[in-house]
Amino acid sequence: MEKIKLLITGFVLLVLANRILAQTAINKDTLYNNRAYLKAGIEPATMLTLGYQHNINVPLLKHHLTTFAEWKVSIPRFSFNNSELKIGGIYPVFKKSGFMIVNNLNLSTGSVATLHFDSKKFAVADEIAIGFYKKRWFFATTIEYEKIFLNYLKHTDFYRETFYEGAKDGWYTGAGGMFQFGIEAGISLKERYDIHLEIMMPFTEKFDAYGGSPLHTNLGLAYRF
Repeated sequence: MEKIKLLITGFVLLVLANRILAQTAINKDTLYNNRAYLKAGIEPATMLTLGYQHNINVPLLKHHLTTFAEWKVSIPRFSFNNSELKIGGIYPVFKKSGFMIVNNLNLSTGSVATLHFDSKKFAVADEIAIGFYKKRWFFATTIEYEKIFLNYLKHTDFYRETFYEGAKDGWYTGAGGMFQFGIEAGISLKERYDIHLEIMMPFTEKFDAYGGSPLHTNLGLAYRF
């Protein structure tokens, strides 16, 4: 990793993208343009995610663009030191008779506190999902790639005292990436309520096993309004 001296003064995002799970449900809904959701799962730590989506019309696009923002935090401690903020958009690139191909492009920033160091990441991710999206249910297979393009590392006193006293804190580029392959499914109840499940298997950039949980899983509930 190449060390760089950089002061981050802003984090700005504008994306035309899609995240498929329950978020895609409002692409087929012409009555409600907003959606709030809550999901819990293992990624690989136990996490709770709060999210919001909003449909907008873009003149050059055939379908609605669904923007979204979500905040993910570790549970049960609810600490900003173990959390992630992600913002992006939702758009189906192909749609015919319930069959859809959906693309995801988003940016995220997050913090992780460990015994050896505290880390802040800035990443970009893209996901392709292929599946069937009916009025009351959907099922899709997915592939996602996330690239961490900037990291800030601050070593703990424990690390300096135990391993290397001269460890230097700072900004680093090229911190690596991760692939995820999986399936996603969901059903809608009474028009406004959604239940969805996400199961993904993570790999490193070299397709080696990813540390932590062998599967990333999430179960979510959503309300459209």
